[in-house]
Amino acid sequence: MTILATLGPLLIALLFGYWVNIKVFSPARVAKWLEQLVYVILGLIGFSLGALDNLAEKLLVAGYQAIVMFVLISIISLSGLYLSGLRFGGTHADHLSQEPQTKHSHALIDAAKTIAWVIAGIVIGIFSKDWITGVDELVTYLLYFLLFLVGCQLRQGNYKLRKLFLNSQGVIIALVTITTTLLAGWVGSWVLGLTWNQGLAVVSGFGWYSLSGILISGLGDPVLGTTAFLLDLGREILALMLIPFLARLNSHMSVGYSGATAMDFTLPMLGKFHGAQIIPVCIASGFIMSILVPILIPLLMGIK
Repeated sequence: MTILATLGPLLIALLFGYWVNIKVFSPARVAKWLEQLVYVILGLIGFSLGALDNLAEKLLVAGYQAIVMFVLISIISLSGLYLSGLRFGGTHADHLSQEPQTKHSHALIDAAKTIAWVIAGIVIGIFSKDWITGVDELVTYLLYFLLFLVGCQLRQGNYKLRKLFLNSQGVIIALVTITTTLLAGWVGSWVLGLTWNQGLAVVSGFGWYSLSGILISGLGDPVLGTTAFLLDLGREILALMLIPFLARLNSHMSVGYSGATAMDFTLPMLGKFHGAQIIPVCIASGFIMSILVPILIPLLMGIK
């Protein structure tokens, strides 16, 4: 019952946005509102963190957990993706482009803005925690609206599920990435003394830092949410840096390590080093992981 109560409203909001076409929610407005809402929710999560007792200790805990999970995911996931690339015919880059990496810089700027909102929220939370109330409830309602907008964006992207799931390379990469990432989360839960479902939940963002931290924090664990945020942010940044090198080995490594961001943030870099033929693979793999994030995290966090 706890799982249904946690997952149900979030999944309903996501599916409502995906299936129902409301004219006022145009692609431009959805993109703008989604960006602004993410920043607002992250600021509120920062406020919840700032309001915690023994804040410094808990941030150290979140940072340590993120580093351990990050190392495990990098080792286990990249090893699995390397082997799957050898077995299932992953392609490799024939050359390295020397063009300015503007998309790379833009992603890093977005990451810096995201961190700034969280820090601002923490500072406000430290000094105003005694007279501002109801923040957790507000985050929950905003979370429903966020999932609705995510559903709208998936529908407006005109992704045909049948075509995506027929892209064998994209499906293989997604399955290997999901399996190895969850394995890393399970090992990490044992190393860190977390419950198995917490370990799996914290890695189930697959690089989507702006959603994973929000979901876990909104579901009642701001420290673990901070761990997920730091973990996925680090994964996205490192993926952007490693794509030129991983692309020389095989496409499974470069696309898979990019996780859910293969269909958006890291797509320009992947296309640059692998060529246009990699784009359907990236979209298929990234979409499968993206659609699982708002399902897996509430499902796992709802297990008691």
